[in-house]
Amino acid sequence: MELFEAMYTTRAMRRVKPDPIADEVLGRIFDAAVRGPSGGNSHTFRFITVTDKATMAALKPIYHDAYWELQETSYKDLRDRYEAADPDDPTLAQSRRISRSAEDFIDNFEAHPMLIFVFGKERGESTTFPVLWNLCLAARAEGLGTFITTLLKLRKREVEELLGMPEGFWHMHAMIPIGYPTGRWGVAPREPAQQFVFSERWGVPAGWVAAPNWEEPQNYGRTD
Repeated sequence: MELFEAMYTTRAMRRVKPDPIADEVLGRIFDAAVRGPSGGNSHTFRFITVTDKATMAALKPIYHDAYWELQETSYKDLRDRYEAADPDDPTLAQSRRISRSAEDFIDNFEAHPMLIFVFGKERGESTTFPVLWNLCLAARAEGLGTFITTLLKLRKREVEELLGMPEGFWHMHAMIPIGYPTGRWGVAPREPAQQFVFSERWGVPAGWVAAPNWEEPQNYGRTD
């Protein structure tokens, strides 16, 4: 797969098939992942892959509780606003879609063939997140959908105990559910890049206009 196609179409995929992932595919994905930049080239990251349905069943209520804690605290104002708004209000359509997708993931938590947990040193996400993004891009090239969630850090100790983590150096940084998606690939909507970039000082617009590196063909990613 061409680089920019992978970058432009590696979007969050929360709805997947239960089909298992072959060992040779996993080998290629993780080999690409560990090539990511690592602070001091020290490789301070470790993974645990979870396929056991009993472990997933134990994780599901932990994830559920963490999700709703977040909805009732950090996201409460947004949820109150779109629950009180016109259901057809286009300004809130994206938030509603994301919420429906996130809640569908919780309902079908065990349907994922694999959950990938990444660990690193405390506050060492500058090393683990480049590795995670390499993993997501490699998964995309293999036709696998992913998304990165840090939600379980709200229940970090419970999860680490469930996964048999020793106390000490290693800390859970994130989880990546992975599987073959039921939906279509495509480019997630974004505003023009220059709207996010200042030049020399805060608030000074960039002097260039972004040009797409890859254009989505008609009917791209259709599964029918």
